[in-house]
Amino acid sequence: MTRTISIFSAAVLSLSLFGTGIDNAPLLPKWVGDSEVKLERLSQDATASPDWVKSLIIVEANVATASTDGTLAGMSRVLDHLAETGVNGLWLTPVNERPHYGNFGIHTLNSALTGTGDIPEQWRRVRAFVEEAHRRNIRVFFDVVSWGVTKDAPLYREKPEWFKGPLPVYNGWEWNWKNPELREWFASRLVEFLLVTGADGFRCDSSPGYAGYGPFREARKRLLDFGRKVIFLSEHPSERRGVFDFDQLSFMYDGGNTGTRFPCRIFMQENIIGLLKSGRRLGNVDSQFNGGKVNLDGGRERFYSFPLSNHDNRQPQPPFSAVEFGYQALFSPLIPIWYLGAEWRNPVDGKGWSWDLPVRWDLLDNEQEFFELVKRMIRIRRSYPEIFEYFPASLRDANICKVETDRPGELQAYARYRNGKAILIVPNNQKEPAAFRISIPYREARIAGDGIAVTDLLNDRRLASGRPDSFSVEIPAETPGVYLIAPER
Repeated sequence: MTRTISIFSAAVLSLSLFGTGIDNAPLLPKWVGDSEVKLERLSQDATASPDWVKSLIIVEANVATASTDGTLAGMSRVLDHLAETGVNGLWLTPVNERPHYGNFGIHTLNSALTGTGDIPEQWRRVRAFVEEAHRRNIRVFFDVVSWGVTKDAPLYREKPEWFKGPLPVYNGWEWNWKNPELREWFASRLVEFLLVTGADGFRCDSSPGYAGYGPFREARKRLLDFGRKVIFLSEHPSERRGVFDFDQLSFMYDGGNTGTRFPCRIFMQENIIGLLKSGRRLGNVDSQFNGGKVNLDGGRERFYSFPLSNHDNRQPQPPFSAVEFGYQALFSPLIPIWYLGAEWRNPVDGKGWSWDLPVRWDLLDNEQEFFELVKRMIRIRRSYPEIFEYFPASLRDANICKVETDRPGELQAYARYRNGKAILIVPNNQKEPAAFRISIPYREARIAGDGIAVTDLLNDRRLASGRPDSFSVEIPAETPGVYLIAPER
């Protein structure tokens, strides 16, 4: 795969001369149908994942708050925004019929979101939305709820034997997964949903804690028989078992002491290299919720997410800095996931969860500078797929190494490297600009030869050439420096 381009010259010129921002849409990998997709399994027990997983950057959105009119038909603004940003994965919160937060079941669609109560037309409109996303090279993942249905769901009255009883935490009824009829019905509905809509997979709410693996395994097998090559994301850390491609919340618990990582700032608190190479904060739910003990088995899967934010974030939360966004999510060897609006600091109202937080498109211009910086960082990730889309069979073997600076008290700088090139990520997490002297890890990053150039990728500026042992820069406050080390052309 080769999409390497001159990073920012044209974009910066456009921004300065014509007042327009960076558009990353041309860098999105082309959407292709299942017949052109390859399944990859790098180890015997791994899930066979579509090859396009490697390029994913995912944003979560709630149609009711993100759309211009509250319906799928009004989501064109969102799709255009995501493409411009450089995002090629859209995860939608549940679109099932419901009177409030909750759901009536995977077999239903919300008439308020589809704009019609006619059931066949509802499904046609969902498929039309998916096709519109695909035309922009964006893959779509729908949320499927696996704990049960909302208390007033008709399905409970029709099939009471499918339920164990009340589930007060969700104000609903809990599925009885020991019922074989329910398991068959649920697996069939998963298959039907993706065949009818043409969507690219599911984010499986509360899984594997409630439904386990069985219904999803059966659905995945049947979908493959139909030629569908999709992904299933578990919400909670899972054992994968050939069912889930990765977990939405790869870093979910902080050892059980202070609860969940919503939002996730783990690399601001612990050494990123130590965490990724040891996998000690990864693994299934039980291994994460273990009172802080070291997990010896974590980090051995191929794909993990960096769950920057999601609908469960309580408000208010401080907005992310460029370091938190780029250093943690965009440049690490993980799949970035965040809730729509984090990329431009959508203002919070200080109440409730992000799920019902209004998306204030009218205020995007107020944070245009931050949004442009996020797009520049994504542009780097998209422009070097040979580095950032390389995922070995185990995360512990990821192409990442330490970078030393003359400021050892700062966050751990790192390099992503491959094929004789390296991109150094050096975070300045201070409130003021800071000078850094950065050592180049030639041996660790496997860079040979004397004709080496050092380029500041965020500013498209050559800094040094030859074979310098180190170089000096000033990095703006709360911003990562991003530097390409590569043979001179």
